[in-house]
Amino acid sequence: MVLRLCGHRFRFGFGRRSVCTDMCYLVVCACLFFIGTIGFTNTFSDAKAIGMGMPEKVFPQPPIQGEERSAEELRRPAEEKAINLVEAPRPLPVVQDDRDDERRDEERREQQQLQQGRQQPDRVLKPPKTPVGRDAEVVMPRMVQGQPLGRRKEIDGQPYPKLAANGNFVPMRRIVHLDLKGAPYKPEIFPSVFMLLSRLGATGVLIEWEDMFPYEGRLKSAVNGNAYTMKEVESILSSAAQHRLAIVPLVQTFAHLEWILKVEEFAHLRDDPALPQVICVGKPEAWEVLKDMIDQVGRVHAKFGLPFYHIGADEIFNMGTCNETASLIASMMHSKDRVTLFHIGRTAQHVKDTFNTTVLAWHDMFAHAMPVDLEKFKLPALLEPVLWSYAEDLDVYLSPSTWEALRPFPRVWGSSAWKGADGPHRFHSNPMHYVRNHESWVTQFSRVWKDFDYVQGLIMSGWSRYDHLAILAETLPVGIPSLAMSMETMMEARPMNGRYPATKEALQCSPSTESGGYVYGCSFPGRKIYEMVNEFVSLKKALDKYRLEDFEVNGWLSSHAEKYAVSSAMYINKILPFIEYHATPLERLYKDLRVEMEKIFFPDAVTEFLETYVNDDINWVRRKTAAGRKILARKTFPRRPYVVPKETEEEEKGGE
Repeated sequence: MVLRLCGHRFRFGFGRRSVCTDMCYLVVCACLFFIGTIGFTNTFSDAKAIGMGMPEKVFPQPPIQGEERSAEELRRPAEEKAINLVEAPRPLPVVQDDRDDERRDEERREQQQLQQGRQQPDRVLKPPKTPVGRDAEVVMPRMVQGQPLGRRKEIDGQPYPKLAANGNFVPMRRIVHLDLKGAPYKPEIFPSVFMLLSRLGATGVLIEWEDMFPYEGRLKSAVNGNAYTMKEVESILSSAAQHRLAIVPLVQTFAHLEWILKVEEFAHLRDDPALPQVICVGKPEAWEVLKDMIDQVGRVHAKFGLPFYHIGADEIFNMGTCNETASLIASMMHSKDRVTLFHIGRTAQHVKDTFNTTVLAWHDMFAHAMPVDLEKFKLPALLEPVLWSYAEDLDVYLSPSTWEALRPFPRVWGSSAWKGADGPHRFHSNPMHYVRNHESWVTQFSRVWKDFDYVQGLIMSGWSRYDHLAILAETLPVGIPSLAMSMETMMEARPMNGRYPATKEALQCSPSTESGGYVYGCSFPGRKIYEMVNEFVSLKKALDKYRLEDFEVNGWLSSHAEKYAVSSAMYINKILPFIEYHATPLERLYKDLRVEMEKIFFPDAVTEFLETYVNDDINWVRRKTAAGRKILARKTFPRRPYVVPKETEEEEKGGE
């Protein structure tokens, strides 16, 4: 076009076509050479920029599973990706070429390295070599909450998160709590318990030794007389490890310290002299005692693996009564919350420094703290909170604000319950209370897991007492069916609607879902205890109904008739067979239950359980039987008034 215009112009104006045409050719050639040089230079610069060494901390991007990309997304011209080497804060694009055998071999080696380093899920690998060419593919890393989606998350070597077919969240760590401060098991029972837990789907155990741990030194004076020996502790931990269960110790380090603060030697360390629950954290001596407890338990656990260490720190109902803690509160702007954070923080720091492990703590004493205070005392960097709630409907009892308050922590846990959380005096089966709690946890986890880097797992609490000084709640055998059904609910991540095939297979029976219900013929440690305790509930209900409603027994064998041995023989003859009807199975069960419980528990725990729950009914039928026989033995009765007024009785005693 330029040549054509030049030729016509010179021919029209000057008439010298050959010379003008030659000059135009020269100008056009010079322009084309200049343009071509610039284009070649830019192409070479782009190629050099893409092919130059990239930052080492770029994780190779694996294919995104479950998602299809269009060809236009995967194959974009390199010139559309403008790369600013000065201001670009993100890594350069990773260029992939399926035809490069060398690169594929290197990627394969790196995948093998990743498999070997699964204990370090955040490990960063060097990028593969990335050829440049017309066929090269440019794949930009996708981002989710500021993290590349291609960066593989794992828990214990498995991809995280784990979602059920319905999309609900499945906790990958399922830690079963064994509370030994009430009805602790004999050492020889633990292997069968661990075998069962592994079969049910547990991945670990949280062991709360309390006074059953064989502490040495000055702590020895507070230890239970039935405490395990160190050899027995090591055998227990070894058995758990053999069953591939992660082992986590729980040592209370703030409240729930009744076991040690109740004894005379340590009573002066109480925060409140009248209350043995909370330790005076301001006392240097108290801090030394706590560190001694932590260290003695941690040292033996470390021999068998110590992935986590739970420091408790929940339910601090009183603080600041002792002078030392009161002074500490005053020094921190009169804030009990800051003192709480200070003590939890220093305890977590001590555990991390001593054992190089991850610290867990119950959430309730710092979930309401200001984020600035959490950061000041470094709690998000020092520990992982365990949010506990044992209610049937967590939408009512666990507000979204609680989860929101834990957002400063990148990794969190939940905690449900499988026994010991349905009233301090609940001693028999009530499985649906716990199953509903776990169904609600499925909902909670599925709703919030995206808000944290990791929801680490679920600790399934199995309390033996509400605290050290409370009565016994459900024992281990009574709670096992509840645990099995709850575990299956969490692993399926949905309500099971009364059908529990995995539980049936593991226990060799279909446990009742009714309160106080039971079935015969299951197979698990202490299954006869499970049967007899729930059988006793049925017998007790029948006896209570008889005691409250029976016409004859309330009319002619009352406490008054029992005291004075005065009543109608005709009615007593009617009453005694009915009392015997209730007494016979109770007496049989009382003896058999003691025999079976002593196979699993220490004798003092067996006696405590029977005294708490069975003795009242046994004593009632025995007492009424004896009173009835005494009345029948009498042929005559005194005239009225045979009742001595209380005032007269006291005067006569005083005169003597």
